Amino acid sequence: MQYQEQDFKLPSLAGLSEKLIAEHLKLYTGYVKNVNALREKIEDYKKDSEKHALALSELTRRFSFEWNGMRMHEYYFEALGGTGPKNNGGLADAISMDFGNFDAWLAEFRALAAMRGIGWVVLARDRRAETLFNIWVSDHEIGHLAGADIILALDLWEHAYILDYLPAQKKDYVSAFFENLRWDVVESRLPTLQTNP
Repeated sequence: MQYQEQDFKLPSLAGLSEKLIAEHLKLYTGYVKNVNALREKIEDYKKDSEKHALALSELTRRFSFEWNGMRMHEYYFEALGGTGPKNNGGLADAISMDFGNFDAWLAEFRALAAMRGIGWVVLARDRRAETLFNIWVSDHEIGHLAGADIILALDLWEHAYILDYLPAQKKDYVSAFFENLRWDVVESRLPTLQTNP
């Protein structure tokens, strides 16, 4: 099986230049290619796993980075092309229940996004406890929580904004991200609210 690159067909986005998006999408393309190449190499090395034990362990670790990079970017790009978050509806209600109110959630999410470092800010849902929470995910694969569904993913690697914003202007990039958010797509990721986007 080969993973296929998604075509996001993004419109012009307020505050995010076409050049920035084009370059960012090239990075996503690289993740898809690397996932497929790594899968092929891992399968080949498995034919003599004793001989290739060291290489297999390193390739498998790298696969986690590349695969999560691919998927996190899919969550990110799928959610772009809209007019921003909506403070009503099922997801907004769930956010208000778990964070006190919608504005408290948004303030916490933005505060996490303002932290120094590369990674992702993710709104996630604990399936067992049926609660929402914000987390920081370093790189792509460090910080994911077992059993958590990704509802919203914001890329905070510098490649996501550096062509349009300096690191000191990261908050402006975060604002542009939210301005272009397709809330219907984000809301469809909440398992109890499954609808067709």
